[in-house]
Amino acid sequence: MLITLLTVLLGVPAVLFAWIGGVLVTEAWGLELSPTQVLTGILSAITGAVLWPLALRRLYREMESRRSAGASTTPSWREAVVRAVIVVLGAVGIMALSGPLDLVAAVRSAGATIAIGPRENGMLLQLVATIAILLLAAPALVVTQRALQRMSPDDPRRARTEERQNWHFAAATAWVVSLLVGYLLSIAALMTM
Repeated sequence: MLITLLTVLLGVPAVLFAWIGGVLVTEAWGLELSPTQVLTGILSAITGAVLWPLALRRLYREMESRRSAGASTTPSWREAVVRAVIVVLGAVGIMALSGPLDLVAAVRSAGATIAIGPRENGMLLQLVATIAILLLAAPALVVTQRALQRMSPDDPRRARTEERQNWHFAAATAWVVSLLVGYLLSIAALMTM
């Protein structure tokens, strides 16, 4: 409830001020961006830079709390660097895929062509999201699952490998969900403007 209250009282006015400021800056610099493009850019930036890391952290913590293995492990410095790169590239990807209005309109029209109505559109969105999660998580899951099958149950490396598997699956899931949120926010902005 506190997060919702803070979002409404602080987040909405901050987005409105950023939107107005963005429109004024684009006009002052002579950029040919519509107010809708500025708004979708801001919404996709918030989704990529704020929602995606928060969703990843929350989902990963939830998965780790359910893991049956012993104490939580900390990643090695190499794994931490890989994770940081994934988070940055994921944020850039969300902004690049949910910000441009041409891309959002093309995806929306493709979905409307395939789906018959709103219910089918939602089911299509769920199917695409599930397939995207599986495709993104598959390489890490295959590698870690093979490693886990070769390890004995009391192997000290097992906890680290399970933790790595959980993180990569959480990253794939959180990224797809964040991308869908950014896409839906851009569609809402496109429809209301």
